[in-house]
Order: sequence, then C-alpha cells, then structure tokens
Amino acid sequence: MPYNYPRRMGRAIVNSKEQSTRANSFHLLKQSGSRYFSMRVMHLGSRRRFTTGESALKQAQAKARAIMADIQSKGFEEAVRLHARRRDETPSDPTLNEFGDLYRKVASGFDQRPGNTTAERYIRCLVRIGESVGARRVSAITPEKIETFKESYLREAREKGRSETSMRTTLNGVLRNAAALFSAQALQSYRRLGMNLESPFKGSQIRGVRIASYSPLPRDMIQQIWTRSQLLRDGEPSALPVDESLPPREQIDFSEPHWDAYVLLLLELGLGLRRNEADKAEWSWFNSDSKGRQFIEVRATDYFLPKSKQSRIVPVEEALWVALKAAKTDERFVVQGGVPRTRESCNETKSAVYRCDRGHRVLVQWLREQGVDDPKPCHRLRKEFGSYVSTTFGLFHAQRFLGHSSPNVTAAYYAGLTDMPVISPSLMGQTHERH
Repeated sequence: MPYNYPRRMGRAIVNSKEQSTRANSFHLLKQSGSRYFSMRVMHLGSRRRFTTGESALKQAQAKARAIMADIQSKGFEEAVRLHARRRDETPSDPTLNEFGDLYRKVASGFDQRPGNTTAERYIRCLVRIGESVGARRVSAITPEKIETFKESYLREAREKGRSETSMRTTLNGVLRNAAALFSAQALQSYRRLGMNLESPFKGSQIRGVRIASYSPLPRDMIQQIWTRSQLLRDGEPSALPVDESLPPREQIDFSEPHWDAYVLLLLELGLGLRRNEADKAEWSWFNSDSKGRQFIEVRATDYFLPKSKQSRIVPVEEALWVALKAAKTDERFVVQGGVPRTRESCNETKSAVYRCDRGHRVLVQWLREQGVDDPKPCHRLRKEFGSYVSTTFGLFHAQRFLGHSSPNVTAAYYAGLTDMPVISPSLMGQTHERH
C-alpha cells in the first residue's frame, strides 16, 4: 500500500502530488489557522478528509497509518465511522492536544473562569507529563504513568544537583497544575459532552513538602532601598560605568534617571501590587473618600483583568500619594511605557505581555545592587508589603490588600513578622517635581 508523505520546505509542509492511478493513498496537510494535521484519503475512487488530532508530524503519520490499516482491514465505511467526526463533536479518546482544546472550551463557562495564561499553564503541564512518559492520549495518563513521571523527574533533578526541597516543590506545582484539568467542575462539564473521565491525579502530590516560612529582608536594607530610591529616580552621578561586555538589554546606566523603574518600586513595595498590576495601573484607580483618605482600587480595564477576577481596595499613604503624583507623565497609565495590548488581543498568548518590561529589568538589576538576593526581586517587594501589613494590621487585612483568595496563602508565603519603616515625605522626595 503506497503512502505519500509530505516534503518539508523550511517550516512549511508541502504536499506531494497525489497519484490518481493508485487505489489507496493519502497525504497530510495543515490548513491555514489549524494546529493539527489533516489526512486526505483516496480509496478505490472514494475521497475523505480526517483530522489526525496531532500537531507533530511523526504522530500525525502514525495516526494516518492506523487509519489506513483500518480502511484495509475493516472497510472504508467502518473506518469513516471510527475515525471521522464533525468539527463540534467531542472525541471519545482525545489526544492531549485535543483535550487541551476541550478544556479551553469548557473552562469558558466555569463559575471562576481561569485566565488565559493560567489555562495554558495547566495544559502545558499535562502535555509535559505525557511527553515524558510517552502518553499521547488522555486515556494513557494513568496513576501508574504519573508515578513514572515523578520518579523520572526526581531522578533527573538530583542528577542536576538541585535541592530536595526545590525539586519537590516544583514537581508538586507541575502535578497540581495538570490536575486542574480534572477538577470537579471540569469533569462535570466533560460528562455533559458525553465523555466520562476520572482524575488520574488523586493522591499524586508528594507528601512532606513543607513551605519554609517567609523571612523578611533586614530592616536596614529596606531603609536603604527607600532612601536610595531618589537616586534611581534622578540618576546616581557616582554609578559605575556601563559594562559593555553584557548583552544590550542588560547594559543599564544608573547615572541616568529611571523614572519608570522608580514608580514601579513605589507601586510594588508601597502598595503590594503584582508585576502585571503595576505594569497596567491607571490613574482612574486612584481616588479619595469623603474624609480625604486616599486609596487605590485595582480593577478590570480594557487592558487588564485582576488575577482573582475581583477588584480590591488598598489604602495609599499621603507621602506615597504625593510621590506618585509628582512622577506623573501620562494621563492614563501610572508608569510610563508602551501601548498595551487589549485583553481580547492577548487571548492567544501563553504568557503575560508587559508594556513596562524595560523598567522592570532596570528595577531588578537595581534591587540586586542593593543586596536583594532573590530569584524574583520585584515579587520580593510584594512579600515585604504583605509582611508589613500582616504585622501591623493582621492577616485578614493582608489577605484583602494582596488580593488572595484565602488567608492560608497569605500566611504561608507572605506573612513574615516585620517592622517596615514609615514612608516619610523626605524619603519619597515629596517636593521633587519631574521636568
């Protein structure tokens, strides 16, 4: 039985010419806008197109050979019944790619719909497990396969010299993300579409993984950050020359003013905003109540959706309010940066798109020079804010100000005891206007 395979030309797939004289033949193609290979079959004068449900060429070829084998052994009509389906039909045993599409479909109707970035992370983690253990279909993701993945992951991590705590915490994160595709609400949605599944991840997480309590930064370091923030804003004449041996994106001249990084520092350390929140913060979020007390309402806009899908209120100290107003350069956005993408245009991306990416890279390097030795220095600022609020006002206030769904998250990751210095007008450069 002759098979016609496509030829590769660069990144495109070009179909070989189909021979009409052959009784049984097929070739693969990818239609514009589709992530999966389709299979066009000719059998004794009959033609049919099947979707393979596979985005990788080798897997699509294997699926095509299986379909052709069924055509020869069971007949054309029976093969059509087994393998062909309508575009809106739910596959009985989907590939992991098809299952990802199915999750995207049902998740849009959840009571608490996951964000696009979150949903894509769930899907990537499941695909990662499948690729590791050779499981291409959701039915092949069994508890035994998950145990195999865990053993393989830990073995490779140990060979790389990673610490036990680090690798077990990361592994638990992968398992937890993949298991989210089998949540109770997701399983119920799959059943309504005619697909009965059970979660293979029950009991899969590793026991005994303890999260180390958060240890705040030294108080003198926080004091130094507040004090030296004026040099970040205005430029530091005594800064070391730029290291030209570094890649261009890492060549940062701290003798020059960096207002964008300075404002990001105020938002993340002074108000506990997440990176994406600070990146897309708008002046319309800032208001005063009837008693003149200032606050910020982190809420949805055309360019931003809160992580919890809910808005939250955070009080703003007078000195911080004045410092932010003094740094104002844009009528809409608090931090100077590029034009953001709308939420709708970001639906196809797998990660957040930042308009102030350069400002954050500057802030990260500056914080490291101040002694903040952390894999995520900017997020460390948010943790410092959470610790300050927890110590001063209590865990409940910290949960509300940080926008956490549960105080357990706040207690585990953010609530170290601290005594953050008061932000005074002199530290924040109250009277310094930007020119």
